[in-house]
Formats: sequence, C-alpha cells, structure tokens
Amino acid sequence: MMTDKRSINLISLKPDPAIIKIDDELALDEPLCIFVNGEYHATLIATPTLKEELAVGYLFAEGIIDSAGDVRAISLRGDDVLIDLTREVDLREASVGVMNLIVTACGSKIRGISSFTLPKVESDLKVEASKIIAMCKELNRRSLVHKATGGTHAAMLCSEDGEVHAFAEDVGRHNAVDKVIGSMVLGRRGLGRCILVSTGRLSGEMVQKAGRGGIPLVASMTVPLASGIRLAEAAGLTLISLWRGRLKVHVNPQRVQLS
Repeated sequence: MMTDKRSINLISLKPDPAIIKIDDELALDEPLCIFVNGEYHATLIATPTLKEELAVGYLFAEGIIDSAGDVRAISLRGDDVLIDLTREVDLREASVGVMNLIVTACGSKIRGISSFTLPKVESDLKVEASKIIAMCKELNRRSLVHKATGGTHAAMLCSEDGEVHAFAEDVGRHNAVDKVIGSMVLGRRGLGRCILVSTGRLSGEMVQKAGRGGIPLVASMTVPLASGIRLAEAAGLTLISLWRGRLKVHVNPQRVQLS
C-alpha cells in the first residue's frame, strides 16, 4: 500500500457555494531507520516500498559503500533496515564528508578535511534530445501514485535508447533517486551509461547522488539550483531541465544531440 483514503470536505465556490463530502487519496509516508553494522545511522521519511533499495542507494550516495560487494547481509526488522558490511566504517566521518562537499558546492568554505570527493565523469555518451523528452513522458506515465495523490516524486534510470532499468516513486525526491540507484547497485548493474530522470529540482545533494555513481546525464522535470549546476560542472555531468516541451541544457551540452 502506497496510498491511504480519507473522507474530506471539498469546498466549491462556483457556480454556487457548496460543501461536498469526497474520498481523498493520500500518499503514505513512514520513518525508515537505517542501521549499519548494528549501529544506528539515519532515519528517512519515505514511501514504504523498496526499503532495501532505498537504504543501499542512500549508503552508496554517502560514500559508505562502493558496491554490492561491500554488503554482507541486509534484512528488515519492522521499519528498520539492518545492513551488515564486509568492513568497519566510521559513519560520522562519512556523513561529515558528504556535508562538506554540499556546503562547498553552495559557495561556502568550512574547516576540516573531507575524504569524500566526486569522481570526474568521463563519458562519451550521446543521447538524442527526442529520446530524453520521451523518457520524461514515460516517467510521468509511470507515476501512478502521483496521479492519484499529487504527493510523490519519481525517478527513473534508463539506457541511452530509453530502456527503463529502474523506476521508483517516493514522498521524497532524494529517496526516489536513492531507490533507483540502490536497485542498480543491488543488481550489480553499472551506472556509467545510464540517464537519470527525476521530477525533483536538481540541488547539489541530488547531483551528488548521480555523480557518485558516475551517471553522465541527469534530466529533471523542473529547474536546477545553483548548487546543482556547480557540482555538475565540477564532476563533468550533463544537466538538463524540461521547459514547456523543450530542453534546457545547463551544463556540458556535448552529450545531447539532434537527429
């Protein structure tokens, strides 16, 4: 279940004032706690689906794991995801490193040495503009919970030809991206030839998730933020937004071509 129904009052002023009782559909959100090697790490407010994928994608984006090979075991305990790794990790140091990277992207300087850096994306990937627009349409088509409730974001990973590798909806735009990346990591599938399509605005932390996986091209249904553009420039990502049926290519346009 990803939705819940409640009876509400719908107030209409036209053509005549009226109060109507209707059943309203809502997107569900629940806390999901992530434990790593028996230690509490984070709580995410998320749609209660693809919990293992969300946790793995989140840890991957934070630099705590590099691949599915780092995961010895993963299990669910109520609203908790328990992940045992093949090695010991300093969770606090990893989190501070990610925050240093994001704050720097926003134009601030902070003290401390961060061990977390984004790899430079070196990719010869080229994608037809028409295929990117088709991917955005497919993302909308699959977003059934959003159509029912208006309360979720969606993310999708595709091949350059438009084949869908992973799709997820979630109340959080970050969670939706973590879920599709986590699906690929758990499936031991590479991200280097993928296109990430999202309904969420591309802030620095969103672009960081793509850059961490070496995803060369990211497209969104809405505009990026300055922090997202700065990180995309630093990491060599192509950043695109859909605007009135047309594409705005904000960074590294060489990967988008016309037929």
